[in-house]
Amino acid sequence: MNDSLSRLAPWLLSPLAILGIGLLLAQLIGLLLAARGLPKLYGAVVAGLLLGVSGLGLVDSALLAQFQELVNAATALVLFEVGRKMDVQWLWRSRREGAALTLACALRGLAAFACLAAFGMPLPDAAFIAVILMAASPIIYGSMVADANASGIATFAGANMVGLGCVLVLLAMAPSLAWLKAAAGTAGMVHELGNQLGRLALGAVLAVLCYALYAMATRVSRAPARQRPPMLLAALLMDLGLCSVSGASALLSLLLMGLFLRNAERRDNVFQAQLKTAQDIGYLMLFMVSAALVPLGQMMVLPTLALALLLLLLRMGATRLALGLSGAWSAQKKRALALSTCSLVSFGTLMVDNTLAIHPGLGPGAAQLMAALLGLNVLIAPALTWWGLKVATEAHEEHDD
Repeated sequence: MNDSLSRLAPWLLSPLAILGIGLLLAQLIGLLLAARGLPKLYGAVVAGLLLGVSGLGLVDSALLAQFQELVNAATALVLFEVGRKMDVQWLWRSRREGAALTLACALRGLAAFACLAAFGMPLPDAAFIAVILMAASPIIYGSMVADANASGIATFAGANMVGLGCVLVLLAMAPSLAWLKAAAGTAGMVHELGNQLGRLALGAVLAVLCYALYAMATRVSRAPARQRPPMLLAALLMDLGLCSVSGASALLSLLLMGLFLRNAERRDNVFQAQLKTAQDIGYLMLFMVSAALVPLGQMMVLPTLALALLLLLLRMGATRLALGLSGAWSAQKKRALALSTCSLVSFGTLMVDNTLAIHPGLGPGAAQLMAALLGLNVLIAPALTWWGLKVATEAHEEHDD
């Protein structure tokens, strides 16, 4: 919290009031932007920059720590939605399309690793960053799809690529994090690898347990479709809470919950429609939080900024190259997919702890690069994602009269 403002009026601005002001400002600016044909969720980015560490300093990590559980709950809804949008049967049946999307995620990581290694970054740091760069941000992709009311074959493929990227990151994160910690001297590689695999296994067990409790409760009560969303939300919060206290992988657990609902649940489900307003507010809050913590001054180191931009371009190029494996999409759709999945997921989101804090095992140069990447991610990736949906001609914005 900015000290001068805190001393000036501690009785006027409570943390909850500041958060409310930020959300109100985000919606006001967003509606003004939408009236000009721009993504309205950029209102949350502008509000975050104005109130955050690069602006008035009203919203900072100390204030957000008081609302961490609320932020985690919003992130949990997004990650669950990622799992719910993954069509495992389609990925398996389509073969070439599923392989192309998987290859796109893998090539992004390989291209990033080669680039970072060529620029002299320590290999453990380069591997850790490259693993994170395999995945697209579920928050940015999901929010832009909702903002543009997008639907179609490219949007469907993009949603599946986001989910696949998260799964691949989970699989690759365990050895990369173990290597990073071993190189930093904070833990043995084998011991840390065992810890990470244990977190994944426990997360899967908790997902099965919580989904089983949800399924049993809805069947015992014979709840109709319109009454099941609150019960599912309760199961999601229970899953998130159990993962938090046990150290299990919340990302895997929440993705599995969504996968179960999409691929195992045979009954009608209206979860999306019932919670659309809450989800929209969640997107606003996550965007504002991310923008509030972007240190614009620290991003202006030109060599680091140039490398971050190069990595973003390489990821889009690798995605477009891999999509050439399949002839199911036109060249226009492939360009659109490369644009709309250009965003990157943060380590904080992977841990369901949505902050821009860098993992302490990274060296100073790698930490500075990650900060620049995440800053660019907040500032330009949403616009590129939104533009990709436009290029795909699958955006159908709703305009209020």
